[in-house]
Amino acid sequence: MEIKNKFLFVPFIILGLSISSYSQKDSLNEGVYDSISGVILPYYEIIASNKDYLKKWRRTKYFVQSVYDYAVISSAMLNAFEDTLSNFSSSRKRKKYLSKANKQLKKEFGSEIRNMSITRGNYLMKLIYRNTGLTTYEIIKKYRGAGKAFWFQALCVVNGQDLKQTYKPNEEDVLIEKAVELIESGKLTYSKREPISEEAKKALKKAEKKKKKEKKKKAN
Repeated sequence: MEIKNKFLFVPFIILGLSISSYSQKDSLNEGVYDSISGVILPYYEIIASNKDYLKKWRRTKYFVQSVYDYAVISSAMLNAFEDTLSNFSSSRKRKKYLSKANKQLKKEFGSEIRNMSITRGNYLMKLIYRNTGLTTYEIIKKYRGAGKAFWFQALCVVNGQDLKQTYKPNEEDVLIEKAVELIESGKLTYSKREPISEEAKKALKKAEKKKKKEKKKKAN
């Protein structure tokens, strides 16, 4: 399915990286019927017909499946960076570490993110906020400075995007939340993307350890 809003050059920023998107296409097959595998979806749009609702679900599921692992890896890295930053009291040390962290993000995602479509980027931004509580605007501001964050936001707004968008699992993002829940419960497959850098691998291990600890705490 081709993105409706196309531009010859679209400045898109995610994780502080510039992305050029030349009318990217996402191969969502409109002709395939999706019975949603018996999954009962939350009622979201009262005025929507079943056909429209299923179409919306299939589209959401497709994009969540395609960016889920990117969100998991990038969020784990960002959370690890935040933990380390909390130990620095010196602004000079924080600035030096932020520069290092930005390079690590580029090393892990640079080439792939540049080829990501606008639509995938929007889903990725939402999932990163879901996992970290940080908007893309806040991430860019912290890792690349307020000036660049403001400039990138201005460019994106012109092209119908918003780096300050958050995540509303009980409202407009209810279908995204359902897709994530199905993935995390093992009921829905997704596109696997293994971490490349040692920093990403360490961050994932740390995130998994924290997740198990929280799960154990809830069980008790």
